[in-house]
Amino acid sequence: MPVHFIPRFILLILGLALLALGVVLSIHSNLGTSPISSVPYAFSFIFNMSIGTLTVFMHILMIVLQMLLLGKRFQWHQWLQLPVGIIFGLLIDSLMWLTQGLSIQHYALQLFTCLFSCFITALGVCFIIKASLVFLAGEGLYAAISQRFGIDFGSCKTYGDITLVSIAVIAALLALGEVVGVREGTIITALLVGTIVKRMLPKLSFIQFTAK
Repeated sequence: MPVHFIPRFILLILGLALLALGVVLSIHSNLGTSPISSVPYAFSFIFNMSIGTLTVFMHILMIVLQMLLLGKRFQWHQWLQLPVGIIFGLLIDSLMWLTQGLSIQHYALQLFTCLFSCFITALGVCFIIKASLVFLAGEGLYAAISQRFGIDFGSCKTYGDITLVSIAVIAALLALGEVVGVREGTIITALLVGTIVKRMLPKLSFIQFTAK
Protein backbone atom coordinates (compact mmCIF):
# COMPACT_ATOMS: atom_id res chain seq x y z
CA MET A 1 0.00 0.00 0.00
CA PRO A 2 1.35 3.48 -0.87
CA VAL A 3 2.77 5.64 1.92
CA HIS A 4 0.05 7.64 3.74
CA PHE A 5 -2.62 6.01 1.58
CA ILE A 6 -5.66 7.23 3.56
CA PRO A 7 -4.84 10.99 3.53
CA ARG A 8 -3.79 10.71 -0.12
CA PHE A 9 -7.07 8.95 -0.97
CA ILE A 10 -9.05 11.66 0.85
CA LEU A 11 -7.14 14.30 -1.11
CA LEU A 12 -7.89 12.44 -4.35
CA ILE A 13 -11.63 12.35 -3.59
CA LEU A 14 -11.58 16.04 -2.66
CA GLY A 15 -9.83 16.78 -5.94
CA LEU A 16 -12.42 14.79 -7.90
CA ALA A 17 -15.22 16.65 -6.09
CA LEU A 18 -13.68 19.98 -7.02
CA LEU A 19 -13.25 18.85 -10.63
CA ALA A 20 -16.89 17.81 -10.75
CA LEU A 21 -17.95 21.14 -9.24
CA GLY A 22 -15.87 22.91 -11.88
CA VAL A 23 -17.69 20.98 -14.61
CA VAL A 24 -21.09 21.78 -13.14
CA LEU A 25 -20.28 25.48 -12.72
CA SER A 26 -19.03 25.70 -16.30
CA ILE A 27 -22.30 24.15 -17.49
CA HIS A 28 -24.38 26.60 -15.46
CA SER A 29 -22.35 29.52 -16.79
CA ASN A 30 -23.87 28.80 -20.22
CA LEU A 31 -20.61 29.91 -21.83
CA GLY A 32 -19.37 26.46 -22.76
CA THR A 33 -17.89 23.53 -20.90
CA SER A 34 -14.24 22.49 -20.61
CA PRO A 35 -12.79 20.52 -23.57
CA ILE A 36 -12.77 17.22 -21.64
CA SER A 37 -16.46 17.66 -20.70
CA SER A 38 -17.63 18.96 -24.07
CA VAL A 39 -18.23 15.47 -25.49
CA PRO A 40 -20.34 14.11 -22.57
CA TYR A 41 -22.30 17.38 -22.46
CA ALA A 42 -23.05 17.40 -26.20
CA PHE A 43 -23.94 13.70 -26.24
CA SER A 44 -26.29 14.17 -23.25
CA PHE A 45 -28.56 16.09 -25.63
CA ILE A 46 -28.24 13.48 -28.35
CA PHE A 47 -28.87 10.34 -26.27
CA ASN A 48 -30.91 11.81 -23.40
CA MET A 49 -28.47 10.41 -20.84
CA SER A 50 -26.89 12.13 -17.84
CA ILE A 51 -23.56 13.89 -18.23
CA GLY A 52 -22.10 11.78 -15.43
CA THR A 53 -23.10 8.51 -17.09
CA LEU A 54 -21.62 9.59 -20.41
CA THR A 55 -18.48 10.73 -18.60
CA VAL A 56 -18.07 7.19 -17.23
CA PHE A 57 -18.57 5.72 -20.72
CA MET A 58 -15.95 8.09 -22.10
CA HIS A 59 -13.52 7.03 -19.39
CA ILE A 60 -14.07 3.38 -20.29
CA LEU A 61 -13.39 4.13 -23.97
CA MET A 62 -10.23 6.04 -23.06
CA ILE A 63 -8.97 3.14 -20.92
CA VAL A 64 -9.59 0.72 -23.81
CA LEU A 65 -7.65 3.04 -26.13
CA GLN A 66 -4.78 3.05 -23.63
CA MET A 67 -4.77 -0.77 -23.67
CA LEU A 68 -4.64 -0.80 -27.48
CA LEU A 69 -1.86 1.78 -27.59
CA LEU A 70 0.33 0.29 -24.86
CA GLY A 71 -0.33 -3.42 -25.33
CA LYS A 72 1.78 -5.36 -22.81
CA ARG A 73 3.02 -2.07 -21.35
CA PHE A 74 -0.46 -1.38 -19.99
CA GLN A 75 -0.08 -1.93 -16.24
CA TRP A 76 -2.67 -3.24 -13.79
CA HIS A 77 -2.77 -0.04 -11.71
CA GLN A 78 -4.03 1.84 -14.76
CA TRP A 79 -7.33 -0.01 -14.26
CA LEU A 80 -7.78 2.19 -11.18
CA GLN A 81 -8.78 4.92 -13.64
CA LEU A 82 -12.11 3.09 -13.99
CA PRO A 83 -13.36 3.43 -10.37
CA VAL A 84 -11.99 6.97 -10.34
CA GLY A 85 -14.00 7.72 -13.50
CA ILE A 86 -17.13 6.19 -11.96
CA ILE A 87 -16.75 8.30 -8.82
CA PHE A 88 -16.18 11.39 -10.97
CA GLY A 89 -19.32 10.68 -13.01
CA LEU A 90 -21.42 10.13 -9.89
CA LEU A 91 -20.15 13.38 -8.39
CA ILE A 92 -21.07 15.30 -11.56
CA ASP A 93 -24.61 13.90 -11.60
CA SER A 94 -25.05 14.52 -7.87
CA LEU A 95 -23.92 18.13 -8.13
CA MET A 96 -26.05 18.68 -11.24
CA TRP A 97 -29.06 17.45 -9.27
CA LEU A 98 -28.22 19.65 -6.27
CA THR A 99 -27.86 22.74 -8.48
CA GLN A 100 -30.68 22.02 -10.92
CA GLY A 101 -32.50 25.21 -9.91
CA LEU A 102 -29.48 27.42 -10.62
CA SER A 103 -30.03 29.76 -13.56
CA ILE A 104 -27.52 32.47 -14.47
CA GLN A 105 -28.75 34.88 -17.11
CA HIS A 106 -26.64 38.04 -16.81
CA TYR A 107 -23.49 37.80 -18.96
CA ALA A 108 -21.22 39.33 -16.32
CA LEU A 109 -22.33 36.70 -13.80
CA GLN A 110 -21.94 33.99 -16.42
CA LEU A 111 -18.38 35.13 -17.08
CA PHE A 112 -17.62 35.25 -13.34
CA THR A 113 -19.02 31.73 -12.93
CA CYS A 114 -16.89 30.52 -15.82
CA LEU A 115 -13.74 32.05 -14.33
CA PHE A 116 -14.57 30.69 -10.87
CA SER A 117 -15.06 27.23 -12.40
CA CYS A 118 -11.55 27.50 -13.86
CA PHE A 119 -10.13 28.24 -10.41
CA ILE A 120 -12.06 25.37 -8.80
CA THR A 121 -11.01 23.00 -11.58
CA ALA A 122 -7.35 24.01 -11.25
CA LEU A 123 -7.47 23.45 -7.48
CA GLY A 124 -8.97 20.01 -8.06
CA VAL A 125 -6.21 19.17 -10.54
CA CYS A 126 -3.59 20.27 -8.01
CA PHE A 127 -5.09 18.06 -5.29
CA ILE A 128 -5.13 15.04 -7.63
CA ILE A 129 -1.51 15.70 -8.60
CA LYS A 130 -0.53 16.02 -4.93
CA ALA A 131 -2.38 12.80 -4.02
CA SER A 132 -0.24 11.04 -6.68
CA LEU A 133 -2.37 7.88 -6.70
CA VAL A 134 -4.11 7.75 -10.08
CA PHE A 135 -5.18 10.22 -12.75
CA LEU A 136 -8.35 10.50 -14.79
CA ALA A 137 -8.54 8.51 -18.01
CA GLY A 138 -8.12 11.61 -20.19
CA GLU A 139 -4.67 12.32 -18.80
CA GLY A 140 -3.97 8.57 -18.88
CA LEU A 141 -4.77 8.47 -22.60
CA TYR A 142 -2.59 11.49 -23.36
CA ALA A 143 0.24 9.89 -21.38
CA ALA A 144 -0.22 6.65 -23.36
CA ILE A 145 -0.06 8.52 -26.68
CA SER A 146 3.04 10.33 -25.47
CA GLN A 147 4.66 7.05 -24.45
CA ARG A 148 3.66 5.19 -27.62
CA PHE A 149 4.67 7.81 -30.17
CA GLY A 150 7.28 9.81 -28.25
CA ILE A 151 5.27 13.03 -28.41
CA ASP A 152 5.50 15.66 -25.69
CA PHE A 153 2.67 15.24 -23.14
CA GLY A 154 1.71 18.91 -23.36
CA SER A 155 1.31 18.64 -27.12
CA CYS A 156 -0.75 15.45 -26.72
CA LYS A 157 -3.07 17.24 -24.31
CA THR A 158 -3.44 20.26 -26.60
CA TYR A 159 -4.24 18.17 -29.68
CA GLY A 160 -6.43 15.85 -27.59
CA ASP A 161 -8.50 18.76 -26.28
CA ILE A 162 -8.91 20.11 -29.82
CA THR A 163 -10.05 16.65 -30.97
CA LEU A 164 -12.61 16.34 -28.16
CA VAL A 165 -14.08 19.78 -28.87
CA SER A 166 -14.21 18.97 -32.59
CA ILE A 167 -16.07 15.71 -31.88
CA ALA A 168 -18.56 17.57 -29.67
CA VAL A 169 -19.18 20.25 -32.31
CA ILE A 170 -19.51 17.86 -35.26
CA ALA A 171 -21.74 15.40 -33.37
CA ALA A 172 -24.04 18.17 -32.18
CA LEU A 173 -24.28 19.72 -35.63
CA LEU A 174 -25.09 16.39 -37.27
CA ALA A 175 -27.60 15.23 -34.63
CA LEU A 176 -29.10 18.50 -33.40
CA GLY A 177 -28.36 21.00 -36.13
CA GLU A 178 -26.65 23.33 -33.65
CA VAL A 179 -23.58 23.54 -31.42
CA VAL A 180 -24.12 22.95 -27.69
CA GLY A 181 -21.66 23.36 -24.84
CA VAL A 182 -18.88 24.91 -26.90
CA ARG A 183 -18.50 28.67 -26.61
CA GLU A 184 -16.00 31.25 -25.43
CA GLY A 185 -15.95 29.60 -22.01
CA THR A 186 -14.47 26.47 -23.59
CA ILE A 187 -11.52 28.47 -24.90
CA ILE A 188 -11.14 30.35 -21.60
CA THR A 189 -11.06 27.07 -19.67
CA ALA A 190 -8.59 25.45 -22.06
CA LEU A 191 -6.18 28.40 -21.76
CA LEU A 192 -6.66 29.36 -18.12
CA VAL A 193 -6.79 26.15 -16.08
CA GLY A 194 -3.28 24.99 -16.98
CA THR A 195 -1.88 28.44 -16.20
CA ILE A 196 -3.56 28.50 -12.80
CA VAL A 197 -2.30 24.99 -12.01
CA LYS A 198 1.30 26.02 -12.76
CA ARG A 199 1.00 29.00 -10.43
CA MET A 200 -0.94 27.18 -7.72
CA LEU A 201 1.13 24.00 -7.37
CA PRO A 202 4.19 25.70 -5.83
CA LYS A 203 1.94 27.31 -3.20
CA LEU A 204 0.78 23.84 -2.15
CA SER A 205 4.31 22.60 -1.49
CA PHE A 206 3.37 22.13 2.17
CA ILE A 207 1.31 19.08 1.11
CA GLN A 208 3.86 16.29 1.12
CA PHE A 209 3.48 12.52 1.61
CA THR A 210 6.86 11.02 2.39
CA ALA A 211 7.91 7.91 4.25
CA LYS A 212 8.93 8.42 7.87
